[in-house]
Amino acid sequence: MARLTLNLRRLIMWEQIKRYFENDVIVGLGAAWAWIVTFLFPTSTFATAAGAVLILMGLDLLTKIFALSKQNGGFRKAVRCRKIVSNKFAKGTVDKLLIFGIMLVISGCAYNLMIIKDIAIWFTQAVYTIMFLRDVLSIIENLNDAGVQGLGLFKHVVKKKLDDYCDTDKEEKK
Repeated sequence: MARLTLNLRRLIMWEQIKRYFENDVIVGLGAAWAWIVTFLFPTSTFATAAGAVLILMGLDLLTKIFALSKQNGGFRKAVRCRKIVSNKFAKGTVDKLLIFGIMLVISGCAYNLMIIKDIAIWFTQAVYTIMFLRDVLSIIENLNDAGVQGLGLFKHVVKKKLDDYCDTDKEEKK
């Protein structure tokens, strides 16, 4: 009896799987999506790094709202005073996501098109590190704006590391 139930379950599952492949549009979209994901995230570390940067972007947005709320006597007052305005946040977020998306595509292209994979991996690590550090610095600044004390050392370390990667001091002096 148990064997019959197991075989029946397998048959039902197999019929369900066959139904998924009957629709050519769904199969085509699934194949296209799989190709895009494989191209953009050729290794699992690419996906992990992208996820970490996206989480920090969200945290940056939340800490900015928190800072504006603290500076203006609460969230409701900040909204009433038009300090928290959705179109300002939308523009900043869309800009960050656009840069993130472009760098994601460039990193995927670098990995998939370069002969020497180590150079592409180094480039991708640099891209994700810079985006990561930029968002960490923004989060620290937002928390400082909210009145959180004791972040000076973190800000100094992150800013120094970001400057090391980008050589921003040399660019600013020109």
